[in-house]
Amino acid sequence: MINSLLDLGYAIRMLPIIGLSIFGLHSVFDQSIVAILISIMRLKMNNFWEVMNIKKTGIDIIQINLGNRCNLSCNHCHIGASPRGEKNMERKTAEKIILKLKKLDVKQVDLTGGEPVMNPNLQYFIKELSDKKNISVRTNLVSLNIPDYSNMLTLFKEHNVTIIGSLPSVFEKTTDSQRGKNVFKKSIQILKKLNNQGYGNGFKLDLVYNPVGDYLPPDSKTLEADYRELLKEVQGIKFNELIAMVNVPINKFRKFLEKEGTRTHYEENLLSNYNHATLDKIMCRNLLSVDYEGYIYDCDFNLACGKRIKGFERAKFWDIDFTNFIPEISFDNYCYACTVNTGSSCHGALLKDDDVKEKVQRYYGETLNSSSDLQTNACCTTESIPQYVKDSLKYINDEIMMKYYGCGSPIPLALEGLKALDLGCGTGRDTYLLSRLVGEKGFVYGFDMTNNQLKVAKKHLNDQMNIFGYKKKNVSFIMDYIENLEDHFKEESLDLVISNCVINLTENKENVIKQVYKALRNTGEFYFSDVYADRRVPKHIIENEILYGECLGGALYYNDFERIARASGFTDTRIMSKTKITIQNPEIEELVENINFYSITYRLWKLEGLEDACEDYGHIAIYKGGIPYSPYRLELDCEHIFYKNKPERVCGNTAKMLQESRFAKYFEIIGDFKEHFGAFEECGNTTSSKDEVNDLPGECCP
Repeated sequence: MINSLLDLGYAIRMLPIIGLSIFGLHSVFDQSIVAILISIMRLKMNNFWEVMNIKKTGIDIIQINLGNRCNLSCNHCHIGASPRGEKNMERKTAEKIILKLKKLDVKQVDLTGGEPVMNPNLQYFIKELSDKKNISVRTNLVSLNIPDYSNMLTLFKEHNVTIIGSLPSVFEKTTDSQRGKNVFKKSIQILKKLNNQGYGNGFKLDLVYNPVGDYLPPDSKTLEADYRELLKEVQGIKFNELIAMVNVPINKFRKFLEKEGTRTHYEENLLSNYNHATLDKIMCRNLLSVDYEGYIYDCDFNLACGKRIKGFERAKFWDIDFTNFIPEISFDNYCYACTVNTGSSCHGALLKDDDVKEKVQRYYGETLNSSSDLQTNACCTTESIPQYVKDSLKYINDEIMMKYYGCGSPIPLALEGLKALDLGCGTGRDTYLLSRLVGEKGFVYGFDMTNNQLKVAKKHLNDQMNIFGYKKKNVSFIMDYIENLEDHFKEESLDLVISNCVINLTENKENVIKQVYKALRNTGEFYFSDVYADRRVPKHIIENEILYGECLGGALYYNDFERIARASGFTDTRIMSKTKITIQNPEIEELVENINFYSITYRLWKLEGLEDACEDYGHIAIYKGGIPYSPYRLELDCEHIFYKNKPERVCGNTAKMLQESRFAKYFEIIGDFKEHFGAFEECGNTTSSKDEVNDLPGECCP
């Protein structure tokens, strides 16, 4: 039973996952009962903070809010700052705060706003305190372009001030959409000036990321790596750390959510991703926030909402004895923004990756909030991502990346100018990857049945085209069931079809594969990742909602897939990669019994004359090189790896794949089909380095 509110929170998170299996609730009526239980518990969780009774553990950081005046008016600002802000600190207040700070043993003084650069007391704080305290200044960066404040750069360096600059995106249009026209360019100008003064290499320069919409930040390590690489590559800018913050649903951001009609969804998202492991490290335990008048708060967010520290509502900072200062912390529902996943604070994530013990499990559209919500790795990419894909991923919008669900990396090489289709595109991650790889002369269609996913994909279309530098759009999205593919594409109209963990979710898989074959031109390619089983999946697993949502219930027995592919026209299936699927949830592991599941990426060619077996006609293939990202070595499939200038004996099917496809210009094929020498016994044994796939079928993967 539920013994505490923490247990209650855990129950809320786990009911959608284990409710149907442990409690035996399989009917629509039973599922409704679960939904009602979840709703009741969620209502109770609204009072969760009221009984937490968490107290401060000491004061290490004091955050001074100099006021709400700012040269920008960002839609995510929790302070509600603007150029019209009138609540700003006076000199007498600053003097009293500084005098008190000099007497306190704190590690850091964090100066913020509004835009603190615009308050004349900022210089006073820095000059008076920098020899005794570590000083950091939070700035929107662009204020430092204003002539009246240009001297601040020299002041920061002289006093070794840590600069924490806000930059919500490494792309101009995305940043400007949140913060105003030309903000990105001005921010880059200041960052370059800071680098020239030694910031980012000696003096500390951190950047702050905020999502530009109603979603949570992606993985902070990946995000930081993308920031670091793109800023250095495109702008020549260096920085020390990236702080990824969760937007708090208060003030301007709350109004933005209400305008978009997504406030309830966003707050549910925060609740759903609550991680009680963050409670030990939330910043309000050792931080104190002081407002422009000298009143104190547990954090900057409570300050923004006027929620002063309990028992000190009328006390000013300089009048308080901090010797045994352990007041109870005040919480509200917006505090869930700090307890999401790895936690969020003004200084970044609270937990390391190995601290994360719990994730919430919900599914597609309304259910899944991000790929971190899954219980298996079936619907998340498990194979290594090729470098040519990695280099393009950093150009994909973070919201698209955050809501990506896939089980492989179905993006082949040499795509320039192709007409391609991403079948089951979701939020469009792979669609936009293809868009960049086919180039402006190519074209890509994204096809999906889920409205919520396509909304995200379409929302970022113009931005992605701008980021890629395209003058005209080369992407279009179609909303329909993939079983209706033939209603949208004529026969032999596509060069490439990709799909990422979608075919297994369809009821009539054979029908979909046949439609893909018809839509492809001769020499076209179906390159896709999906989940397969080592035996036929029984009915009770197929009908389990959780297992189906996790891509396991709809998995085909791989021999059955081979039969369907051949019947559809793809007579020679080739495996690119295969990874066994792991299951983190013991209840799900028990449900699947002894079935083994695999994520497999297949390459299927539509080529006239392909045979259903590997036959020997005496062909020799020589890779001439020249394919970007693969100049010296080309992997046609897991059993056919070609090295530049090295002759390889190949079967007739492989010769046709290389001679008649888009790879033809990169190969020299010696031989013809005039004389047959029998079965090609060594097919698949030329330069294989993929022993792990040898237990699966495939013409050239015995």
